Formats: sequence, structure tokens, C-alpha cells
Amino acid sequence: MNLLEMTAALKQAGIENAVNEANWIIRYVMLSQQEEVVRRRIAGEPLQYLLGEWEFYGYPIKVGPGVLIPRQETELLVELVDEYFRDGGDGLVFDLCSGSGCVGIAIAKETGRDVMAFEKSDEAVAYLRENTRLNCVQHKVILFHRDILDEEYVSGVLGFIPEHLREKLLIVINPPYLSKEEILTLQKEVRHEPMMALFGGGDGLEFYRDFFRVWREQLRESRLFACEVGFGQAEAVAEMFEEIGLNPQIREDYNGIERVVYSVREEF
Repeated sequence: MNLLEMTAALKQAGIENAVNEANWIIRYVMLSQQEEVVRRRIAGEPLQYLLGEWEFYGYPIKVGPGVLIPRQETELLVELVDEYFRDGGDGLVFDLCSGSGCVGIAIAKETGRDVMAFEKSDEAVAYLRENTRLNCVQHKVILFHRDILDEEYVSGVLGFIPEHLREKLLIVINPPYLSKEEILTLQKEVRHEPMMALFGGGDGLEFYRDFFRVWREQLRESRLFACEVGFGQAEAVAEMFEEIGLNPQIREDYNGIERVVYSVREEF
């Protein structure tokens, strides 16, 4: 199957970026496996899973079943942390709901800072470990394989951190935020991704509510707190910031969608 035949087959299956996807398959998949990969792509498997790797912030990230695929809009979390350090800030970075580790790895690479990466899923943790090795940051991205909504565990972890560092935390999170309605209308490719990383409860905001309850005091004291939000959720999440005494700001993604809600303490 040549490039033109592959592109035509993908287009016929309704794949929007058929030309680009055909080029990726030609470039990154062994010739003997290309027809099989095209067949599976037409059947609905994500291209990123079929390639086994995707780029995030310029860094290679291994992906596959059981881990969320890195998306460009999530790079805004890295940008905010990088800007903070470039402006003279200091602190310890917490990457919550770390998944593949893409955010924490990019922060470690861009800033040279240590990152505490928290992830619950066994499958995602395996990719996270592999990705830290792939990007040579296994000694800078420290993994905590636990549930960030486990109040007793969170209290214990924070209790072990010296007080002078607890007052300098930078917290970033890309939580599950799709609503029940959105889950029911997902593209078939996205349905292959783990529901744990996608589904945020009935209205998509249940995880945020639990998270703000468990992490309330630490969020209030953080130097920087930034979280990704879904379409149309920025205002509701900004109100949660205000309820715990933070001054929220909103940053749009590259498509003009309000994508990240964040708060920065000016004093360093």
C-alpha cells in the first residue's frame, strides 16, 4: 500500500487528517506492518497508540492502551510553570494526575527542577516510568503511585515535606473533566482511552469538587496552582478558586477556548 492508497483508505473511513496520518504511518511504521496499522486505524484505534509514541512540548512520550494521549492544549500547564521560574520564582512542583508523565517530564526538562508526579493508575504508571527513562529525567521526576483523593495519604505525604517547602508548592493538574453527556458522544478513537482519565462525573465537575475539598489548605498556600478544564467549565472552576480565597486567572488554548484556570502568588 503506497501513500496515495493509504490516504484514500483513511479518507474513505472518515478520518479527518488522512494525509497527515498516512504520512506518519509511512514514516514511523515498518513496511511489513503498515497495512495492519491502517486496518486498525480505520477500525477506530487512536493513531498515537498505533505508533506507540507521541510528542509533547517537543519531547517523545510513549503511549498505549491504559494511558491518556498527550494533547497540545495541556502544554499550557508547562508554559505557566516555566514562566513562573523565568520570572524569578522558586518552589517545588507537584504534577497531579500525571498519567504518561508528559507534563512533569516537560517541566523537569525545561526548568531543571525536581517534580513530584502523582498517578493512581497501574497502567499509566508503567508508561510514566518508561517516559522518565526515555527523557533521562528518572532522577528528577519522583513518582508517587497513589490516589490524590485519598485524604489520609495526601496528609501523610504533605506532612513529610519540610514546612519551608510546603509554602513553595507549584501544583498543576490535568484531571478527568468530561461530563456524562460528553462521554456518550465521544469519538470512537477517544473511547479507547481510559475512562479514569476522562470521566469527571455527571456534570464533569465532580472530580474538581472532591479535589478542592481534599487539597483545600495546600491549594490556598501554593505559590502557583493551575488546572486544565473542559469546554465551558472555566467559570465554574474559577468560582472554586474564589471559594478558597484564590484569585483565578484564565488562559485560552491555541483554539481560543478557555482551557486553564490558574492562580499565582506574587511574593517569592
